[in-house]
Amino acid sequence: MRSSGKDPLPDLPLTDPAFHAADPFDTYRRLRDESPVYWCATGGFYALTRHEDVLTVSRDPATYRSGEGIAMRGGEMEVPGGVTLISTDPPKHASQRRLINRSFTKGAIAKLEPHVRDIVREALDDAPVGEPFDFVETVAARVPVIVIAELLGVPVADRDKFVAWTNASVGTADPDFAHLQGTAMAEQLAYFEEIIGQRRAEPRGDLISTLIAAEAEHDDFSPHELNMLCLLLLGAGSETTRNLIAHGFVGLTRHPDQLAQLREGSDVARVVEELLRWVSPLIHQARTVTTETELGGRDLVPGDQVVMLYGSANRDDRVFGQTAEDLDVTRDPNPHLAFGFGEHFCLGAALARLEGRVLFEELTERFGQWSLAGPPERLRSTMIRGIKRLPVVLSP
Repeated sequence: MRSSGKDPLPDLPLTDPAFHAADPFDTYRRLRDESPVYWCATGGFYALTRHEDVLTVSRDPATYRSGEGIAMRGGEMEVPGGVTLISTDPPKHASQRRLINRSFTKGAIAKLEPHVRDIVREALDDAPVGEPFDFVETVAARVPVIVIAELLGVPVADRDKFVAWTNASVGTADPDFAHLQGTAMAEQLAYFEEIIGQRRAEPRGDLISTLIAAEAEHDDFSPHELNMLCLLLLGAGSETTRNLIAHGFVGLTRHPDQLAQLREGSDVARVVEELLRWVSPLIHQARTVTTETELGGRDLVPGDQVVMLYGSANRDDRVFGQTAEDLDVTRDPNPHLAFGFGEHFCLGAALARLEGRVLFEELTERFGQWSLAGPPERLRSTMIRGIKRLPVVLSP
């Protein structure tokens, strides 16, 4: 349902994956300045482009629900409400989140650093020196999928399957992955059903065993929800970090002054925060309005959908100043929204930050020269700002 108000701008292709696979930032800037709560007629939703409005929606899950789906209307992805952690509302959302929160606290994640560093070093050991290779396949996709697989307790040897399933889940509009749609979900469900069955019989110290124990204690946590949560953790646990690393490599390589500051001793954790802001791996999430309200000068009514465009909010000069469009690895403070905010703040944020920091520390120490061996091949998606393949050359 569309509420009152006309939009001064023509209909923009916000539901087109090709628009997001290119560089949408000039359009974002225009929307922030001229129509920050923009009616997208092709999708039937309001696009939010300013930092302030995204925060407003994120802070108010009672007015802006996730439980009717978190993907934009008219887009290629469909994430039904109430099926996974990211598409549920309080109190169920909080209840399910508590089941796994202990595994993702800053303290728990900090203990993983030595092992994460070993995984990164092994990946970089396999990178050919001085000749082109695909950075996504060898490093950016490999590291996070191994880390999350080990946390879940599924065989790391199956990592190629995990990468393919993740590609299928976020690349429904991409010609390289669309053919996987018919089988990927069924394969994942069957795979995790088997693993869950094994852990019911023989629990271990992994996350799936923890979730099985929690399922037995909570009437509102069904076996199907347990299975879907495993799928979510596998995908979400790899996609953000994968594209932070890939886009971050591109950004630093194309901004040699910023790469030089990284090499000269800039705080790598701060560098990662800026890459998260500048890249914004998650393009959007949607919410559904539950009651009459006003946002950015628009009168909204129940049933309206609002779509938070994180990449736009993260370049809002009202918050980040005149350098909002620039990559600045010394930026501080940096109140970006790459992990969302509020109830649905990314559970794996500490893990993604750790993996990104360790990767760029090791990459900088080992290789003195980074270069692109060809243009990045970008994912066609309205949900994930992804890179499919990235030919690079690394030299000592």
